[in-house]
Order: sequence, then structure tokens, then C-alpha cells
Amino acid sequence: MKAGKAFELFVKHLLINIGFSEVASDGIYVFDGAPGQMLQGLGEAHNADVLLDPPVQTPFYSPTRLLIECKDYQAKIGINTVRSVLGLREDVNHFDIVDRNELLIRRRQNRQGVLYDYERYTYQVAIAAMNGFTDQAQKFAATYRIPLISFERLPFWGDFRNMLRTAQFSYVGRKYAKQYDNPEEITEEQIINFANKIGQHMAVAITGSGQLLFLYRESGEQNQFGEFYSLHWSTPERPWVLESGDCSYLFQLPKSIMKQWLENATNDLEMKREAINCKASFLSNMIVYYAEYGRPFVKMISIDRYELENARDRLN
Repeated sequence: MKAGKAFELFVKHLLINIGFSEVASDGIYVFDGAPGQMLQGLGEAHNADVLLDPPVQTPFYSPTRLLIECKDYQAKIGINTVRSVLGLREDVNHFDIVDRNELLIRRRQNRQGVLYDYERYTYQVAIAAMNGFTDQAQKFAATYRIPLISFERLPFWGDFRNMLRTAQFSYVGRKYAKQYDNPEEITEEQIINFANKIGQHMAVAITGSGQLLFLYRESGEQNQFGEFYSLHWSTPERPWVLESGDCSYLFQLPKSIMKQWLENATNDLEMKREAINCKASFLSNMIVYYAEYGRPFVKMISIDRYELENARDRLN
């Protein structure tokens, strides 16, 4: 199995363990093609790397689905890829069936019924990257609310990369040369089993800006969240820590937010102050999707304002 397919399987089954569910192909709007599962768009059908239904639907809104483009590029994802995904989102969300019969029917003012009766979905399209994103790509994605997913700082990522064994790098002059090492050895079953194991420790939080944060449970025997949570950090290179209920979770702060935080910090005191501001501005409320004893749950959690004010007072 190639690294790209393995990455898609890993992301898909990670989310299934959190409570998302597979979208079954219906043979028309979602169908199975040579590249895999395909999704109809206004201009063309598109290969759907990972296509999932959320655990619950948003009230007062058309049903939603999550479509994730998985990129196993050795370099960071650039702005052109994000532009392409923006186009993909527009194409699948504007899909409609309009043919000659439909146009003729629309001419009749006394027409009754609907010619094509099918469920319409709103697709949120995200990008998952093996090796992160450029600053330009992150800024563009934030502008258009395209969630970016990466796992480089989470504890399981090194094990996953070692498991793939698809490429090793050797330094040759000033360039890195790829050397393939039995890429067919890894099996689908191995990837799914690994994703299932990691998925038991995972939850997904959605911030007010629409960013997806993957939470990895570091302590606590079962996922659980209270009404409030607190956030901690040690160094910019390490994951942030979210504590709620009796559990502690690690998560990777989006680099676009991290950069804004660090650019406003000139010393250690300022860094701490900006970290507090970052919590208040970007991470004050979240919707969390998680599984508890095999059942999907959704919970709205908020930052502990009392603890946040105490932290400000201590700095002052």
C-alpha cells in the first residue's frame, strides 16, 4: 500500500472512532470509481479521499458532510493546493441536476411536485497533510475557513511514520533524495488497527473560527469533558494541553495562530501574556465530538474564565 492511501485510511478510521460515520455510495450522487469513492460536483465528479457524516447534524441548516483531502507530499502544502480545495468546495456545494426536461418544466407556472427528489448536503472541505503547510497556505485557508489538519507534534505521529516505511531520506549534496523501502509491505488491516488504537484516545474540537483541533487524551481512562476547560502550554515547540473533567488532552495549535501569538511576544513575559490573549481570542469556546464507551457524544465546552483572569492577575 502506498503512503497516500495509508494516510487516507488512518484519517478516516481515526474519525470513525471519534463518532463520525462512513458515507455509503448510492451509485449516482456518490459512487465508486477507479480512483475510489467519487462525489458529484457542478462541473465534474471528484475523488473523495475521506467522506464522512458527523455524529449529529447542525439544527436549522441543511445536512452537512465532511470531505477531507489527504496530501502525502514530502514538502509542505502550498497555497495552490488550498486554492484547488476551495474550488472543490465550491463545485460540490453548487451541484444540482438541471437538464432539458427540468428547464421545460420551469416554464410552467402551475407546475407541481419536484422532478428530482434527493437530499442536498453542505460539504465542509478540509485538508490533511503529512508534512504541514506553508505560512501563505495557512493564511489563505484561514481567510476562507478551510480547516487544516496535521499531527506532527502529537505523540503517535512518529509511530505512524515509522509504520509506513515508505521513504527514507539521505543527504545528497544540497538536496534530499527519496529512497523507497518496500512501500507495499504495509497492509490495510495494520493501518486500521493502528487508527482504532489511537482513535480510542482522540476527540475533535471545532473552534468558533471553524478550525478542527484533534485532541489526544494523555491522561484519564475514558474520554470525558466537563462544562469548562483550562489550557496550558510549556514551549512553542510542544503541543498545548487541554484539561477538562478528569482528563488531560494534547493538541496542536494551528501554526497561523501560533505565529500571531509569537510575533506579538518580545520576551518571556510577553509570550505568556500573548498566550492568554490567544486563549481568549481563538479558543474560548469549542464544540467537541468524542466517543464514550463506544457511543458518540457532542458537547459544548467553554474556557474557565475565572482561571483565565487569575492568570492575567498573576502576570500583572
